[in-house]
This record gives sequence, structure tokens and C-alpha cells, in this order.
Amino acid sequence: MEHPPIALITRGEIARTLPIRRCLDLARVAYEATATGGALSSSLGHVRAPAGDFHIKGSGLIIDGRLFVAIKVAAFFDQRPQTIGLPSIVGLIQLFDGTNGQPLAIMESGLITNLRTAAGTAVALDHLARRDARRLLVCGAGAQALPHVEAIAAIRDLETVQLWGRTPARAQATLTEIRTRLPHLHATLADNLHIAVQDADLIACLTPATEPYVQLEDVRPGTTIAAVGSDTPDKQELALDLLASAALVCDFTQQCSEVGELHHALEAAIMTVPDVRAEIGEVIAGTAPGRQTDDEIVVFDSTGSAVQDAGPAAAAEVVRIVVELRRRSSWVDGHTVTGWGFS
Repeated sequence: MEHPPIALITRGEIARTLPIRRCLDLARVAYEATATGGALSSSLGHVRAPAGDFHIKGSGLIIDGRLFVAIKVAAFFDQRPQTIGLPSIVGLIQLFDGTNGQPLAIMESGLITNLRTAAGTAVALDHLARRDARRLLVCGAGAQALPHVEAIAAIRDLETVQLWGRTPARAQATLTEIRTRLPHLHATLADNLHIAVQDADLIACLTPATEPYVQLEDVRPGTTIAAVGSDTPDKQELALDLLASAALVCDFTQQCSEVGELHHALEAAIMTVPDVRAEIGEVIAGTAPGRQTDDEIVVFDSTGSAVQDAGPAAAAEVVRIVVELRRRSSWVDGHTVTGWGFS
């Protein structure tokens, strides 16, 4: 029997078929599936190279009665911008039929990761933040900044957006992108991080920092913080006393205990795993509490759970739409479009 072809999905096709509001819906589905047993997941894998790291994550979801499994391999090489003029993170997502192992598609992971990460943060903040939280601070002006502002603005009527970055030129360029894409938002640069933290009631931390830069004394009661940057053991964005004082909700507790902000709290013996209030999927499913009072500080420790980061729901959605669009033209790259397994 001839093997069916594997769909190669371009970045442009992903951009056209995966709007941020749809990503929000898919993020909720994926989070809840982790709490209700509807998701397959794997341990986080690492391969260290002399100049960088490779991360491997995989997960599966039942979508419309069918099991899809996605495997993501991402390379992290800090010197890529300087050495070859390309982003420091690059990777691939492979999508499989989870019932028989048949490969269905391969696609570049960067855009899906940016959209999926932002949507996951926005959904978590929506479930954990006070209902009157409207002032957003984004720490980090890299590729994640714009999609995070777009995703959070899609679920909250933001009054202000402040952007802080370590590199002024990069921060200004990202601010220009935000203002161009979302002209209705009042978006400004944060000149003083300490004051910006004091002014915010929603904070998204998106940096690769290895030293904490958000301090307890700057955080107002009732603030909700998404710590997204700590996805390796050496990264840390939040001060330990801030973690000790906050209600901590994880995306995946076991993984956070190995590479997230929780990892540092456990290492310093200021918290134990039972101190974690809940996983975000449990909060969304209604089986565990999220925010309990308007005055408490809530931290969402986001390390990229496999069901979110590998993105089986998003990948399957992209492939379904792209294959259908290609079928309508009946001809792609010199081959008739058949046999991709999407009806």
C-alpha cells in the first residue's frame, strides 16, 4: 500500500488559518483536557548541544472523536541572531493520527508557539484575575510581546498597556507594532520597572531572565502575574518572597517543579508541592479554586505543558483548514491532493 503524503504547512498558511480568538478557544479545551484525563502527555525532553539546547514535547487530544498526537522539537540557540541573522528559537511540529501512528503534517512551530503561548496566558489570566483588572504590564519585548497583548486584549477591555524591555530600541520597535496592530489601546513604554509593576494589576513576564526582576514590595494586593519565561532550570523572573506570599497556580505542577518558578521555590525550601493551589486546567474545569479573594496576589507559573506547547489542537485545526483549502484547488506542488486523512 502506498504511503499517504505528509502535508507540509507553511508559516503563511498558519497565520491565515489560526486567528487569536480561535487560539483562545483551543487553549481552554487543551487546559481542561489535562484536568479531566482527555489528554496524552509526555515528559519534557532535553538534548544539549555545545551552543544551545533542543526541547522535545509531545501530547495528544481527542478532537471531534479522533485522537491527534503532536510532537514538537524546538531549538534554543542564543547566538543565532548574531551568527546567522535568524531568531534564537526555531522548531518543528509533527502531527500524527493517534489511532494508527500515521504522520499527517509537518509545520514550523514558531508562529503556533507564539499564538498558543499567548492564548494560554490570556485564558489563565481571565480565570485568575480580578474582574476589574484592566491595566496590563508586559515585561519583555521579544516575539511573545505582541501576541500576548493581542490575546489579553481579546478577553479584557484594557485601560492601559505598558511595555518594558531591557533593550530600548527593541522595546520601541515592539511598541510600534502593538500600536499599529491594536491602535485602540493606550500603549506606552515603561521607563521605570518598579513604578510600572506598582501601577499594573495584570503582569505578563516573558523574558529569559536568570535573576528575579519582579519584587514583592512593588506588587500591589490583587495583582495577577503570569510567569512565562522560566522554562529551563536556570531561568527565574520572580523574587522568592513574592512566590512565598502568592497563591500559585501551575500549568503542569510536575514540570513547574523541574523548570519553572516553583522549581526555585522548592530548591530554596520556601514552598512544597502541596502548597500549589491548583493546575489551571482544574480551575477551568471547576474542580479546584483559582483566585479566592480580591486582595491576594496570584501567580500563574507557565512552563508550557505538552498539551499546550506541542499544540495538537491548534496543529489539527490548521491542517484541517489548510487541507480543505488545498483540496478546493485540487493541485498542490504538482500533486493531486488526496489521502491526508482529513475528511
